[in-house]
Amino acid sequence: MTAARFFLPLILLSVLLTGTSVAATDYAAACRDEAQRGLTTACEKAIAVNPNDAELHALLGHAYFASGFYAEGLQALREAITVSRGAPAYRYRYAGFAALINEYPKAAAELELAVADEPRNLKAWTLLADCYRYMKDKPLALRAGRKAAELGDPAESYILSTLYNSGDGVSIDPKEELRWLERAAKAGYAAAVQDIVRFYADGRPGIPPDTAKRDYWQRKAKKLE
Repeated sequence: MTAARFFLPLILLSVLLTGTSVAATDYAAACRDEAQRGLTTACEKAIAVNPNDAELHALLGHAYFASGFYAEGLQALREAITVSRGAPAYRYRYAGFAALINEYPKAAAELELAVADEPRNLKAWTLLADCYRYMKDKPLALRAGRKAAELGDPAESYILSTLYNSGDGVSIDPKEELRWLERAAKAGYAAAVQDIVRFYADGRPGIPPDTAKRDYWQRKAKKLE
């Protein structure tokens, strides 16, 4: 056997045992496709070829969740965080899946790390606020919700306005109530538009009724119906 003929089977053996870049690409593509259907085989093969690809670990986590294996899914998503060296995007994905199965403390822990790295990550702050609400931690829910509102989330702006109306966790403050209510209403948040109509119709201590603004927001409310 010539050297060339001897070398070719070695290459073929290497392909079969370890995979080539082409095989890795094929497995990764199949992983993305199969993960949505709860199939893990392609992702496991892709990871065997490229264990340092955080996205593959995350997709494996998705596949496990789709098939109902939640503990395995979180473990795979945890590996994605490790491989990515704590990338906020993977922390957020882990948290989202953890929240789906009511593992709110685990989700909150990862989200705190995510927002520490990316203080303007609106989605992370919003999910963090929801986690703390489910955990019944009002001070931390208020902190996260306020930050999300400041970053432009209309639902969190509306929630903040209701807190200033009721005095739940904060002092009753009609000016702050109106401030956040207007933010949410201007963003088209339907509940806020309805509430701001009533706000201007009834007034608040220190803020008299305003029929012109009431009528303006009533017209806005009709457009949202």
